Amino acid sequence: MRNVIIISIFFLSIVSGAQSNDSISKSEKEYFELLNHTPKNFKIDNENKPSSKFLKTDLNSIWKLKNAYKLKEKLNDNEVKWLEDQINQLAVAYFLEKQPIILENVGGFSGCPEQLVSIKLKNKRKVTVLSFCYGGCISSGKTDDFIRIFNNRTEKLLLNLK
Repeated sequence: MRNVIIISIFFLSIVSGAQSNDSISKSEKEYFELLNHTPKNFKIDNENKPSSKFLKTDLNSIWKLKNAYKLKEKLNDNEVKWLEDQINQLAVAYFLEKQPIILENVGGFSGCPEQLVSIKLKNKRKVTVLSFCYGGCISSGKTDDFIRIFNNRTEKLLLNLK
């Protein structure tokens, strides 16, 4: 819970600082909008939502689901399964909005790219790539499973296109 609070405060400070700073780039704005966007087709499964204190917030964006999933070691198997189902459904919702997304970890020794949003072609379809930048030489690994689940769903949807 402490990590979620720290991350939330950090994020809010970035956003509030960015709002008061006219120098925020179009790319940064797009990045944060995509991280916090809730696709129209995404519906949280409130009927089966576990009552864990770590899942109390509306988990309706990449940012919120990623941060909740980082706490998976504090959740039981049913809670983790529910969270993974929501991650899959979010990837589907982006795909249905005709904006498939692939996530990646970047950073380490080589640093982070200036552009954290890029477009790539996969299966003859434009895909938005969002990069999570981490500091240090080694990824913490806390987002690796989240990224794997999200990307697997997106890639399966792309493969099924004709």
